[in-house]
Amino acid sequence: MEKFFKILDEALKLDASDIHLLNGKPPVFRVEKKLIEFNEIEPLTKYDLEGLMEYLVNDSIELVDIFENAKKLDISYEYMKKRFRVNASMSFGVPTFSIRIIQNEEIDIKKFNLEKMVGIIKKFNSGLILITGKVNSGKTTTLNAYVQTINKERNKKVVMLEEPIEHRHTSDKCVIVQKEVGKTGDVPSYYDGVINLLREDADIAIVGEIRDRQTMDAVLDLAESGTLVIGTLHTRACGETLDRILGLYSPSEQKSIKYILSTVLKAVVSQKLVKDKEDHVIMVPEVMINNSTISALIRQENFSISEIQDAIDRKSEKGMISFERSFAKLYEDGQITLESIRENVEDEQYQYILKLLGGDN
Repeated sequence: MEKFFKILDEALKLDASDIHLLNGKPPVFRVEKKLIEFNEIEPLTKYDLEGLMEYLVNDSIELVDIFENAKKLDISYEYMKKRFRVNASMSFGVPTFSIRIIQNEEIDIKKFNLEKMVGIIKKFNSGLILITGKVNSGKTTTLNAYVQTINKERNKKVVMLEEPIEHRHTSDKCVIVQKEVGKTGDVPSYYDGVINLLREDADIAIVGEIRDRQTMDAVLDLAESGTLVIGTLHTRACGETLDRILGLYSPSEQKSIKYILSTVLKAVVSQKLVKDKEDHVIMVPEVMINNSTISALIRQENFSISEIQDAIDRKSEKGMISFERSFAKLYEDGQITLESIRENVEDEQYQYILKLLGGDN
């Protein structure tokens, strides 16, 4: 495994966020969103990748069965006191790996532009908060930044359900319980973990991903019980998040679900990762606060994503902000360029941002 260790050493040296290993190519690192080949290692072979797979499962019959049946596997791995999230899948019959490097150091909230998002989440003590964004948009970083902050400030019991566990927390003012989700973890599924939380006297529940209706039902029940539940969804904007939740239910059920959402939902935070002028990654938020206007829009018979987005853009509640206004503010503050904005929004959004900035630029 010397070749694998050399790859990990170089990734850590470069402060990479991800490592990609596939047949016929040298290792590829993602550094500040850019992909960089590690040409000191020759292109990887089928023998290399199958050997790595055998090493990572470490003679676990259960892990081998999972990979052979599902053709994918998510596990955690430790090396040189660093933790890695490993996703293994198949390509042309050969294992391929995407490895996320988990930075367990204290999260620099200011550096990642997380102050606003963490501040908003901290306002609530019960109900449901959703952190959303596409894959690799920093949702896990936001969740852990919040837990890191609460752990220093408040006396709460926090239970975290994650697949796999990434950032490890040591209890300070809070009691923090972290559980890995999966067949070889602490709970078999997110649903099972959330159901058990009803008996665990948790003040705050962190649900790493809400994937299906069964889990959403359990999350809503837990939030209605008085627990603060913070979960994630793979949706790109606040209005789309609400539409995705309603889509889990049949038309005959949606009236009751709309009512529950309009009362238990506190906020939705959607986020994007973009490059700033220093070529570092920062987060751009869209924030929806469930005020009386939003609540009424959720309950109406004909739910409209565009009406939700318009209400967010009008900033009818302190702390509410659209993606467009977030991008415009970061530009006005001198943190990002118009080129960066153009790369991360649709053309219609870009034209509206130019309008907010007062010209064609």
